[in-house]
Amino acid sequence: MDYTDTILAESMFLMLAYVIEVIINIAVWVFIFKLIRNSIKRKTNRNYFKNNIIVNRKIETKTGKGNKYQRTYNDVSKEALQKFNTDDINSLKDYFYGMFLEFENAYNNLDYNMMKILSTKQLFQNYYTGMSLDLKVGKKKIISDIEKKKVIIFELDSTIAKQIASVMIEISYFNYTIDKNGYVISGSRNQKITEKFEVMFRKDFERKDITECPNCGAEIIGNKCNFCRSTVKNVEFKISSIKKIVDEK
Repeated sequence: MDYTDTILAESMFLMLAYVIEVIINIAVWVFIFKLIRNSIKRKTNRNYFKNNIIVNRKIETKTGKGNKYQRTYNDVSKEALQKFNTDDINSLKDYFYGMFLEFENAYNNLDYNMMKILSTKQLFQNYYTGMSLDLKVGKKKIISDIEKKKVIIFELDSTIAKQIASVMIEISYFNYTIDKNGYVISGSRNQKITEKFEVMFRKDFERKDITECPNCGAEIIGNKCNFCRSTVKNVEFKISSIKKIVDEK
């Protein structure tokens, strides 16, 4: 090999070494970027669920004879039910609980499509982020054998643009987390726990600033025409928030 060939070989070797170094540096920075991104996502997700916990703090009664919870839940009145054009609160409870149960089962089965159908875009994204990050590190939350304990519709609101129902749902169920090998790392697969949630259901009406009935021109109240009682076209309810209720000991 003459001098020219030697120089050429050394140049190619140096160029190859440089390319490899660049590739390694890029891979390292990509890895660091992913670590930072996932860390931010985890922190954001933790903060979201932390901020969606309601603490029922005990306060002294006026008589001083014991404590009571500051927040109480009672079913809405018959007058409030009229906002939703119904007087059957039990059917309404069954409807909302059915949605909640279906969402929880979809969450357990990683059925993202069903979760997306049942929830608002923001709520789905929050749950999806948390689930994805857990799965990446080999963790999965398991919920099963959900049993209804109590359902209370404590607030209903209906306007020309939307309907909102606030519901307290109490359930008992198995709730635990497993690792990639199926071992329980938190919770128990043998003992049920009882938990309470504030769940908000929202339905937005599909109309573009319509304040008059398209059939007769009368005023629209809720999702009904005040005169001819025609129903304004709307979408179904979606779950917009789920907040865990923690009773302070």
